[in-house]
Amino acid sequence: MNPILNRCATETIRAYSDAMTNGGRFVALDGLRGLAALGVLSFHVVVFATSDYKQLDALYLCVDFFFVLSGFVLLPSMPRQRSGAARASGVFVLKRVFRFWPLVIASIALALILLGIERQVLLDRGSFDVPYGGLAGQAPIHQVGIVIAALLLLQIFVSPAMDINVPLWSLSAEWFANLIYTPATRVKWGLGIIDIIAVGYVLLWFGLTSDTSFIDGSGPIRGAEALGRALIGFGFGLLLRLYFDRLSRYRNWWLLVIAVAAVASFYFIEKDWHWDSYRYAITYFAAPIFAFLILQVTQFTVDPKKRWGRFLEFAGAMSFGVYVFHVPLIQFINTVFGTPQGRLPASKWVVFFLSEGVAVTVACIALTVVMRWVWERPLQRWGARVTSRLARQGGDN
Repeated sequence: MNPILNRCATETIRAYSDAMTNGGRFVALDGLRGLAALGVLSFHVVVFATSDYKQLDALYLCVDFFFVLSGFVLLPSMPRQRSGAARASGVFVLKRVFRFWPLVIASIALALILLGIERQVLLDRGSFDVPYGGLAGQAPIHQVGIVIAALLLLQIFVSPAMDINVPLWSLSAEWFANLIYTPATRVKWGLGIIDIIAVGYVLLWFGLTSDTSFIDGSGPIRGAEALGRALIGFGFGLLLRLYFDRLSRYRNWWLLVIAVAAVASFYFIEKDWHWDSYRYAITYFAAPIFAFLILQVTQFTVDPKKRWGRFLEFAGAMSFGVYVFHVPLIQFINTVFGTPQGRLPASKWVVFFLSEGVAVTVACIALTVVMRWVWERPLQRWGARVTSRLARQGGDN
């Protein structure tokens, strides 16, 4: 590997490891995180190209896995003490800003650049169609407002902002879940967390029953249903980590098989319910099933210094970049180079899916490595100094 890229990758893995040092390392979960990111990428490779192949549609639920895993990983770093609660909460929120905002900004910038190129390519072909998520034709003030909303992670409330880079809806939902749950973690015995999970179920029910026209076309990814999914998933992850010591006794190979089977059942449920009005009811119970899977996977100890452990760490470190960069790249490839047309044998579609999936994955990893080196890491180092200073000031007071 190129020495510069090798150093960038090493720093990326170290940064990811540092982010998960609180409360112990679960290297096996790094691999699951990377696998889930590839699952979302595979889902979008298919649905952005054709509506004829529904075999991977259940992979949209990987987002609920991310919500649960985030809650599980973040609990040790969330403020739990009542003394100095306001400052501790502020420090935690600021750390979250520096954790994922840099790559969010980079992915939005990339999306806007690619959308501009796509627009020009279409014009050169004699088409005046605006690429999905493009801002052409709107008043300048509206364009500025949409971009600002996207940068502020308001996607679940401002649909045009979400259209720029669709997967960012989940980061928007998780961001608000972080803010909502921060004071709840100080309530004894996790009662505050349970209360918010209940609120999440109410929001999810309300969204699924009142936003049906949007959901039928795009899925439960905005408004009440999006926030509800995040609150449910993040909450179950928090509860799992809060009671992890007690729940650890319920880990064995048989329960792992049951957990994997439960996750695999999503495919069959999605297949049977795909054209049913209850299709997205699966989101009601996806989070607890993923929490059960995470619990079972934590029984495996992987040495991060060995080759397999380094690979899993790398997969986890790259997962965020793969998630935020993949849709702009997929749409760009489909717009500029086109997708298979007409009645083609399944084998040709499989070749297309695999080729595009591999190409986009490699491009996302390269972008992640480079952007972390030149953009994210400098910002995070500066952010670490700022948050450390605030934390020390709180301790002095």
